[in-house]
Amino acid sequence: MEENFEAWFSLFILFLVVVFLIWDRYKPSSVFFIAILILLITGILSIENLLLGFSNKSIITIFLLILVTALLSKTFGLVLYLDKIFGSARSIRSMILRMSASVGSVSALMNNTPIVALMIPYVYRWSKNTNNPPSKMLIPLSFSAIVGGMMTPIGTSTNLILIGFIISTGHPELTFGHFLLPGIIVFVVAILFLTLASNYLLPEYRDIMDETRKNIREYLTETHVKDGSELIGKTIQEAELRNLKGIFLAEIHREDKTIIKPVKPEEKILRGDRLYFAGDTQGVVTLLKENQNLDWNKFRQFEEGYEPDLVEVVVPFNSGLTGKTLKNSLFRETYDAAVIGIHRKGAKLDGKLGEIPLMPGDLLLLTKGPDFERLSSKNQDFYTVSVIEDQEKIPKWKKISLGLITIASIGLVFIGLIELFIALITVFTGGLILNLLSEEEAKKNLSLDLFVILGSALTLGMVFIHTGGAAIITQPLVSILTGAPALVILVSIFLTTLFFTSFITNAAAISIMFPLVYQLIVELSLNPTPVYLTLAFSASAAFITAVSYQTNLMVLGPGNYKATDFLKIGIPFTFVYAIVIITFVYLYYPIYA
Repeated sequence: MEENFEAWFSLFILFLVVVFLIWDRYKPSSVFFIAILILLITGILSIENLLLGFSNKSIITIFLLILVTALLSKTFGLVLYLDKIFGSARSIRSMILRMSASVGSVSALMNNTPIVALMIPYVYRWSKNTNNPPSKMLIPLSFSAIVGGMMTPIGTSTNLILIGFIISTGHPELTFGHFLLPGIIVFVVAILFLTLASNYLLPEYRDIMDETRKNIREYLTETHVKDGSELIGKTIQEAELRNLKGIFLAEIHREDKTIIKPVKPEEKILRGDRLYFAGDTQGVVTLLKENQNLDWNKFRQFEEGYEPDLVEVVVPFNSGLTGKTLKNSLFRETYDAAVIGIHRKGAKLDGKLGEIPLMPGDLLLLTKGPDFERLSSKNQDFYTVSVIEDQEKIPKWKKISLGLITIASIGLVFIGLIELFIALITVFTGGLILNLLSEEEAKKNLSLDLFVILGSALTLGMVFIHTGGAAIITQPLVSILTGAPALVILVSIFLTTLFFTSFITNAAAISIMFPLVYQLIVELSLNPTPVYLTLAFSASAAFITAVSYQTNLMVLGPGNYKATDFLKIGIPFTFVYAIVIITFVYLYYPIYA
């Protein structure tokens, strides 16, 4: 009776996790953490099993891979080499072909999130230089990084999580050899599809930065300090221009051409100052009615070509800003920058900017202060997408040393002499000894939220299996699929996983689907390898929605995309992707043991 209760209760908790993840109101890490906490309190999950889940080798491998990616990217300036490959392209097709091939190839061996983050500014620059819309290239950038990661078990964290599950059940592990051939075939087909179809299926949206500069009055309202104003000589705090309703003071322009941004509370107002307010225009109207010391700008400077120095940043998945407002996150004080506009899913958000909870994928338009680069370089709360960061010069001997260590380590993994885990530790240790990655840079690339999600996903999946919750769900499936053709089983697994991975994180999709697939393998006497391979590729088929994968969210704002744009290209792309991988698995492997 107790075992039956545990099975149904774990099933109920899993159902709630799915509902809250699809609802997207709370951070995924919070949802997983609360679910695990409930299982601990009820005694269904023991502390020993919890620690076992969070100390899983696959999770440590994922974080080592993230650190090694940061190390190699910084040391060798990988994006500079990629830029040389596609920088000379003159047409959209040529650009997509070169970009997809190069980015996808690198993503096979490195974490794809930082690769995409580093590449977006280069795609922006190419678009501006060739007068092509970035919206034609950014979704292909994300898709090629995702598909490229499927050529190896280390290309995506999804593959590593799946391998962690497989090892815990005692089934044969998926290796480089299992992923390489189907991964290459899918990758080649994906590149051809993106090269031939993207120009027709993707929209032609103008660059948000150009649109902002042309319509700057929609973002900034310019006022001036009246002659003889009582505000002259007072600080911003004393003038009561802080904590205004729906607006904030973003910039001050002085008569001597000095521009002060962001504006600090102790900054004094001088004669002839022009004050630029961001936020709800109606809020400025109300302010001017109540404050006779300010007036609308009489110089009409906007019409004389004023172009503010703006920066675009995007809020990624697992950002510390998610769910917070600009006001309670102390954005201006923390990053020395003021947000004058927020774009979400292709639309500019109106209203009180300081009170809007930020979401993954949001594009923020900033006016930055002198310390912005220094302060923002220490965080992982957002990625700068419109500015190419300077590459640090690394001594040649250090590059050669790390290169030899990396090549030797990868070679030993491929011939089976050492495990990937050991290879990553070796490369990372080499980077530390050569002083190529500082403690601050390492911390910037690590995410507590990601650790909670990955550890919780593995733990939740194993609880689902051990309590019998997975068996309860799969009983009707077993009766339906008993004796079914192998193709029907593969398609069923692919479509079910595709549904979950399109609306929740890949880690969550794997934690839900693995227990069910494991139970099907046991009950139907299936060959584990082809079934797990199908599960791996379907869990990474994150092409239909922006929320399905972090690189999709990263290009959502910069590309000015709407949800329908992902559907328009994602549905046919997923259809082709599914046909290729299911056909390969069906023809290459015996499905029944």
